[in-house]
Amino acid sequence: MNIDLMDNHINTFKTNKPFIGCVHLMALPGTPHYDKSVSFKEQVERAIREAKALQNAGFDALIFANEGDRPYLFNVGPEIIASYVRIATEVLQHVEIPYGCGVLIDPIATIAIAKALDAKFVRTYVTGTYADIFGFHEFRPGDIYRFRKNIDAEDVNLYCYFDAHGGTSLDTRSQSDMIDTAFSTLNPAGVLIPGQRAGLAPDFNEVREIKNRYKDKPIMIASGVNSSNVREARDIADGFVIGTCLKKDGILWNEIDEERAKKFIEIAKGN
Repeated sequence: MNIDLMDNHINTFKTNKPFIGCVHLMALPGTPHYDKSVSFKEQVERAIREAKALQNAGFDALIFANEGDRPYLFNVGPEIIASYVRIATEVLQHVEIPYGCGVLIDPIATIAIAKALDAKFVRTYVTGTYADIFGFHEFRPGDIYRFRKNIDAEDVNLYCYFDAHGGTSLDTRSQSDMIDTAFSTLNPAGVLIPGQRAGLAPDFNEVREIKNRYKDKPIMIASGVNSSNVREARDIADGFVIGTCLKKDGILWNEIDEERAKKFIEIAKGN
């Protein structure tokens, strides 16, 4: 079945250039930075504050992420999935905008959680072999897409990376050529283009070239957009995942600063 990806993108986010704010969960049980003195109730309360801050600021959507679980695993344990769903389910009672999820760096867990949460989009990898700060790993689309089919999660829109976020792809083709193959064989809902790590933007010239090649496909910038470059980014891409620049003092692990979030949206959506 052929799907118009741009129409699907707009239907998912209710706008053609969504600004998607991140609700970063604190470190979950079993991970190196987990703080057992912080209760689940406190974790939930913080995530609710962040979701409300994003909505009050005027973000178009939000995405949950287990950012606190660094360094990340390629296959997370049941304790992560259980904790993630527990927290997100309570937060969703306060969410009135489109929402998605992502589990670092596990696409199977991501899709499973999206199914449990009725999330309509995810941020993930589905293909590629990488050497990066977290080790050597590969993503097998045959396994991932079969899992998605088997749990009846085909309505979950897969927004996918095709370049390493903090490492090197062993596929020596250009990112644009990898995306070309993906659109012809994997049919992702859209493409996420990252910088080399959280808080760093990709090369906007490369993003522009990719968008010019795929005019009818959603191309989103997945990191590094901030108040100083958002207007340039807005002219290039079809959506933006925003995290670091919204945090208190601009530090990734801090809680969202609602005033920073409001100021960002004023600049991002202003004329």
